[in-house]
Amino acid sequence: MLQPEVERPSGTWPWNFWGRWVAANALAEMIGLGASLLLWGIFVFGLEGRIGPLFAALIVVVGSTAIEGSAVGLAQWSVLRQRLPTLTWQSWLVATATGALIAWTLGMVPSTVFSMSAAATAEPPPEMSDLLIYSLATGMGFVLGAILGAPQWWVLRRHLPGAGWWIPANMLAWAVGMPAVFLGMSLAPAAGVTVAFVLTLLGVLAVAGAFVGAIHGAVLVWLLRASTA
Repeated sequence: MLQPEVERPSGTWPWNFWGRWVAANALAEMIGLGASLLLWGIFVFGLEGRIGPLFAALIVVVGSTAIEGSAVGLAQWSVLRQRLPTLTWQSWLVATATGALIAWTLGMVPSTVFSMSAAATAEPPPEMSDLLIYSLATGMGFVLGAILGAPQWWVLRRHLPGAGWWIPANMLAWAVGMPAVFLGMSLAPAAGVTVAFVLTLLGVLAVAGAFVGAIHGAVLVWLLRASTA
């Protein structure tokens, strides 16, 4: 029988732990997702004409997995280990990177297909309305949240009863966070990337990470408290 490893909670909500979790996710997504989007921009818009969209997508997937998987995995583990002392950083990092690998692979499919289609027809892909874009972003977040959460659940279930809730928690969190990421990307100036845009994008990504962390962090706290109630 699975034995909980957490401290018996007090009667009040652990705002300190939850706040550290939110801050860790905000910082990790600002660094990890920010660097990944920079890599995506360099290769998709800069070098895909030289090496082809498939090779560009492969480089983005591998690089983003390493960057975002490491940033998010280590940041989350640094908070989790305070309540789950037997959870190793290696297991959490591998789980997070696995989810990132699958998510980035699937996430790169639309842009790669559009790029290859545009190259074959010599025509740009059709423009989409903002409503359609953000609706797709919400749906993408819902699906990718499950992909990101599933490998972490596989590890978390050995340490925390009720860990199955971690997957829907990530689905909801990223359904909220992904439109914010798309909003940040839409702010890119037509004249080219500027310092102001980069700083704005990093701020938006930090806010998106905070939204994500706040939502699945609340579920995490609920699971931790329920396991020792």
